[in-house]
Amino acid sequence: MPIPDLDAALTGARLVEEAGALLTLGEEPERMVAHAFDRLGQLVPYDLATVLLREGDGLRVAYALGPLATPQFSEAFIPVRGNLRLQNALKARSRPATFEEDDPGEDTFHGLLEMPHGHSCLVAPLRSRGETFGLMTLDAMVCRQYPDSVLHHVGVFASLLALGLKQAEHLGRLAERERTLAEEVSYFREVQRRDVLQEPLRAESPAMRGILEQLRQVAPTAATVLITGETGTGKEKVAQTLHHLSPRREKPFIKVNCSALPATLIESELFGHVKGAFSGAASARKGRFELADGGTLFLDEIGDLPLDLQPKLLRAIQEKEIDPLGSEKSRRVDVRLVAATHADLRAAVAEGRFREDLFYRLSVFPIHLPPLRERTTDIAALAEGFLDRFARENRRPPIQLPPSVREQLEAYAWPGNVRELHNVLERAAILSAGRELRLPVGALPAQTEKASRPPTWDAQEQIYLQRLLRHTRGKITGTDGAATLANLAPSTLLSRLEKLGLRPKDFREA
Repeated sequence: MPIPDLDAALTGARLVEEAGALLTLGEEPERMVAHAFDRLGQLVPYDLATVLLREGDGLRVAYALGPLATPQFSEAFIPVRGNLRLQNALKARSRPATFEEDDPGEDTFHGLLEMPHGHSCLVAPLRSRGETFGLMTLDAMVCRQYPDSVLHHVGVFASLLALGLKQAEHLGRLAERERTLAEEVSYFREVQRRDVLQEPLRAESPAMRGILEQLRQVAPTAATVLITGETGTGKEKVAQTLHHLSPRREKPFIKVNCSALPATLIESELFGHVKGAFSGAASARKGRFELADGGTLFLDEIGDLPLDLQPKLLRAIQEKEIDPLGSEKSRRVDVRLVAATHADLRAAVAEGRFREDLFYRLSVFPIHLPPLRERTTDIAALAEGFLDRFARENRRPPIQLPPSVREQLEAYAWPGNVRELHNVLERAAILSAGRELRLPVGALPAQTEKASRPPTWDAQEQIYLQRLLRHTRGKITGTDGAATLANLAPSTLLSRLEKLGLRPKDFREA
């Protein structure tokens, strides 16, 4: 024969367990609370159930359910001062308190709801990490609805409700942070896209046209690319262009300068870390590999990567797996790796400063950027592109590049390459009052044997032929044509022009 008290206890435990399961499902807070209180209502009756959260010197109604839950009540603020019941409830640690019509003290919702003098009220604290952050209340229109036999189960329910509310709050913050990060990624991706579109890779010289063709060939693949060249030649711009041409263009382009990070931080920066991985690691953090997942990771100055980290990078390339610092679990990543260096990696391999196996994995598709002094036909296009962007960003009228300044720029050897060109142009653009660029005195330092390498023979010839074509406006034949002035057969001159990437038609409107 069933024992009534035991059956009631088991039923109560089952209902609270079901309600607790609903509170930890991670669904929308409103639905979570509503479903859980529906289960609780099968154990104890109520005409009004509320969740009150602390706000300043009172309590704000966060959730209200039941026949008495009007829209106005659902937005109510309840002062705590002067309400002895609420003050005592907020000091309680666990067991719910019950009140009947003959109990002293002001009713919980005095002035907000018209309740009969004879009714039941239950109040339970909501606690997290030793602090009471709110109250759960149940009200019934008749007396004696909350006997001692149900208080334990209701207390357990209140504890689970507190846990569920805090979990929902935490998940809400994470979701908001994720939305913010997604917006930031979208913004920076759009900035990168505009940078590539507004200032595309300038490819007037044969060398740069060849590089652009190489980029178009390798972009659709997942091959690792190694970009070499002197400092300031535009290796990052080439990497950005490669990313923009690839199927990964809508995914992140993440850059890491290996020479700018201390050796003690670069492992965490690349591969991330778990909470407690080292002193100061208060929370887990994704590394650049994970941030670049699906996109492109650009490792600048790869020659400065510490030797002890090179095996981890090699594994990331070969296995497409990374090991965050302090973690025992590997993580899969889908990243297109582009590396760049101004150093001689072959020499570094020979000297034992760079792993040979990593060098070969990086240089599956090598691209070498020639210095600016060896591609002077790119200088005018680079300068005009920079001046256009400078004018847009500073809300200035368009700035023209006069022929005299162009000749000065093309005659200079540019030991700092494209970076130096941009610096010179920016200063000149700031100081130029009119619509034509004027180079200030001393803008181009005097060149000495020690300061810069002499330009190659092809570079010198290129400068001469550019000036010649400007003078003749692209005309080749005739007594006033470029071939006659250069004392060359037209076919010979055209052959030289083709080799140097110079097209007479480009000078006809010069």
